[in-house]
Amino acid sequence: MEENMSDSFFESVQFETGQSLSSDMPDVQSLSFSAEPLNINIGNPWDPPGGGTDISSILSDVALPEIYVSAFTIASSNDGRVSISALNKILNISGLPHASIEKILNCAVPTNNTRVNRGEFNVALALVALAQKNMDVSVENLIEHKQDLPEPILNNLESVNFNRNLSFSAISSRPPALPSLQADDPWAIPSGNGYADIQYTVETPSQFRPSVVQPPITRNSISDDEFQWFMDVDVISIKFAPEREGFLFKHINYIVESQRRETSVVRRYSDFWWLMECLVKRYPFRILPALPPKKIGVVNGFYFTVDETFLEKRRKGLTRFLNFITRHPVLRNDALVEIFLTEQSIAEWRKNNTPDLEEEYIKKQITPEMEANIPDNLDERLSKVYNKLDDAIEHYRNMCNLMERMARRQEGMAADYMRYSLALNSLIEKEKGCYIDDCYNCSQVVHGLEQVSIHFQKTGAVMEDAAIATLDTVLENLKRHRDLLVSFRETFERRDRLAVDTIETLNSRIETNQAKLTPLAGVKDAEPEVDRLTNVIQKDRTDIELQRKRKIFLRHCFYAELTLFHKSSAFISLLYQNFVNDQIKYSQQLYENWKSLSPKVYDMPIETNGFG
Repeated sequence: MEENMSDSFFESVQFETGQSLSSDMPDVQSLSFSAEPLNINIGNPWDPPGGGTDISSILSDVALPEIYVSAFTIASSNDGRVSISALNKILNISGLPHASIEKILNCAVPTNNTRVNRGEFNVALALVALAQKNMDVSVENLIEHKQDLPEPILNNLESVNFNRNLSFSAISSRPPALPSLQADDPWAIPSGNGYADIQYTVETPSQFRPSVVQPPITRNSISDDEFQWFMDVDVISIKFAPEREGFLFKHINYIVESQRRETSVVRRYSDFWWLMECLVKRYPFRILPALPPKKIGVVNGFYFTVDETFLEKRRKGLTRFLNFITRHPVLRNDALVEIFLTEQSIAEWRKNNTPDLEEEYIKKQITPEMEANIPDNLDERLSKVYNKLDDAIEHYRNMCNLMERMARRQEGMAADYMRYSLALNSLIEKEKGCYIDDCYNCSQVVHGLEQVSIHFQKTGAVMEDAAIATLDTVLENLKRHRDLLVSFRETFERRDRLAVDTIETLNSRIETNQAKLTPLAGVKDAEPEVDRLTNVIQKDRTDIELQRKRKIFLRHCFYAELTLFHKSSAFISLLYQNFVNDQIKYSQQLYENWKSLSPKVYDMPIETNGFG
């Protein structure tokens, strides 16, 4: 029930139906459907701008063997890109020496990139094929031979494990906060990074363990209603469909999956827009989520193309959009929402059906209890909240940018640790074998360097996981709350535009028409005019009753939405609890990694006499 808010929720296309939306449709074009500020390619803040050959487009006009597709599918995450560590695992099964692998990475992956797209991935595999045939590994040589490329050999590709599982020892490092609700966390969204839940184990010294560990949330720690809501909450995930459609202009399809409904449907961006238009028409006084923009056009005189970064932000924005709807106590029960999540062909459904677009209040019964539940000081409460929204939105936008910058820097450091490990391995290959045949100390140095390389690679993997966790959980949850703030502000704006009543005007017109009607009583041949005035008066009274009903229902809606908004404070607490737990977990993993390396580097000889 909507009245029980414990059971509630907790990144243009022309709409066509048999019923026009244009006449009294709320102005959806005036809404800022994207709460996402325009950030073009944040990347690593300290990196210089790239230039030169566009690596990703070198093989765009070449028909490549199936091995390219299968390798990319296995290694890529839901954002359609491959991490440096995953690419490194692919290259390691090629049988090439470390020096060749390092050279391939340097050629195919720009230095400021932490992930590669399909084009860059294909270039890396093509360079592998050249190296396996003892051909020169260079972009120039690749361009020269791109029409007659050999096929790369990747042995045991299917057996490569891309779920980073760095087991150190002993006990689990993550404090057991909230484990019982991990799968049904109402604010959690699927990570979208293609990795399973990674379990690390470390032996943590007592001085590094948190002194206070939060107990798990169980049925005993929350009310029965709230616990049942946690169990019933749906989780919507969205990923890119593998193939684009369209004859001249290719468009992206999205695979939308509902966990609770166990459904999977394919949708276009225009379908999301259609759903949003319908919801704005039906629920103008409810909090409606922000829809991310379809594309980026000209901004301050500069034209920005739609790249992988923008598409990934849009995918995550669409995910937040649908998860918001399926958690809202009213929107989640809407028939069109159910159709959107279950109907296989939404275009076919729209062709054969006319959606019900009547405003919500028309079919609602306004009871005295409903009116009595609305607090007398509702306007004062709403005013206090509204006056704080602009500042809160600005702060959350800034915090989202800062959190993303921190995660991108960590992602960049992870890639640098990976590259350093590769460079060290290449050096080891060259340094093996001292000019003194029986030099024991040189072999010990080489062995120590091998251990350093291994642990640098582990460090990169841990830091990459930490960055991904921040980007896919903490950052997305910050954006979700930012979207909530923006959406609530837009709800106030719709109210100011649409909640205009004409009750006083209608009452005046009724009095005027009644005054005209009185002298006509009993007048011969005045029946047509009497009937006309009577009908007008009756229609005006009906309109007044509808407007009064709408006015009461509007206040009821705003009280319900204000309560929902207020409960979001619990979400903020959970957000930072999870963030702190993640920081503890990954910090402990890094500590244990360096700790296990320490005795190995101290076994390396430092006495100069031993190198005589």
